[in-house]
Order: sequence, then structure tokens, then C-alpha cells
Amino acid sequence: MSHFPKLQEALLYAANLHKGQERDGDAPLPYITHPCEVLSNLRYVGGCQDEDMLCAAALHDVIEECDADLSELEERFGTRVAALVKELTRVEPTEEQKKGLSKDEVWQMRAEWLLEEIRTMAPDAQQVKLADRLSNLREAHRTKGMKKLARYEWQSHEILKIVPREVNPGLWESIAAELAGHSADH
Repeated sequence: MSHFPKLQEALLYAANLHKGQERDGDAPLPYITHPCEVLSNLRYVGGCQDEDMLCAAALHDVIEECDADLSELEERFGTRVAALVKELTRVEPTEEQKKGLSKDEVWQMRAEWLLEEIRTMAPDAQQVKLADRLSNLREAHRTKGMKKLARYEWQSHEILKIVPREVNPGLWESIAAELAGHSADH
């Protein structure tokens, strides 16, 4: 008997929706490895045993990356899981909002929006976001060029300024260590 029966279903649902998608980099792995890493980070680095939060970790990108339906998430996994996934879904600028902006200006706009979204997240969503950031930061150190990596590291430092360490000390400290371990590389 599984300790997390709803999580089993969430993982299968996410794997089906992410089918055919890949991560960045050379010889990229299937995209589902990312939600699995976020889930593993939340559970084992962050010590979380809250099944709804673990489900949200598994499902955190299904709206953003797969156009999943929020009402279907709510029906399948409950109101709290759907609310967490919604909170974790990035708002992207429209073509109209990007019109006339350089790539750097669009990046800055997206970065500012992300940081504001994280600032207004509830602590449970912030924990999942930290687990996601840890996964993405590790990936960035493997796959991003110097300029993109420097921006990503800056953004990660800003996230640690926004999210109090007490939200999840294990995840917060792991991100700080990942940043510290690579800062000498530049």
C-alpha cells in the first residue's frame, strides 16, 4: 500500500502530459525527469511529507508547459493541489507587452514578474518553488552559457532574499550552497 496514493496518480498524469518533451542541453532527458527531481528535492532535501505539496511538485509545470486544465487538476487532485499548481504557474508577457523590447528587456520583465509572483506566494508554494529552483539551478550549471548562467544565478540570489530561510531551511540552504559552490567558477 502506497503512503501517497494521490501522488502515484499525479506522477502518471504528469508523465502523460509531458510525453515527448525534453529538458535542455546535450542528449537531453525526457522532461518528466524535472518534475520528479523537484518532487525528490521537496521530499528528501526539504523533508516535506505533505501529499498535496508533493503532488503540486509533480504537477508544477503542467499548466505552463502542457496547457493542462486547472479545473481538471482540481477534480482529479483536489482544491489545494490545483491552487498550489496555479500559484506556481508563471505569468508570461503577451506579444503586445513584449512589443518593441529587446531580448534583454523581455528577460528583465520576466525576471521581475517572477520575483513578484514568488513574493506573493504562500509559504507552501514557496517551498515547492525552492525545490524547483534547486533543480533548475543544478541544470543551469550543466547547460547554460556564461551570460544566461550569470542571470540565473542573480535571480536565484534574489529568490533567497525574498523567501525566508525558515520556509524550508533544507531547500534554502541547498540553493545557497549550489550558488556558493559555483560562484568561484566565474
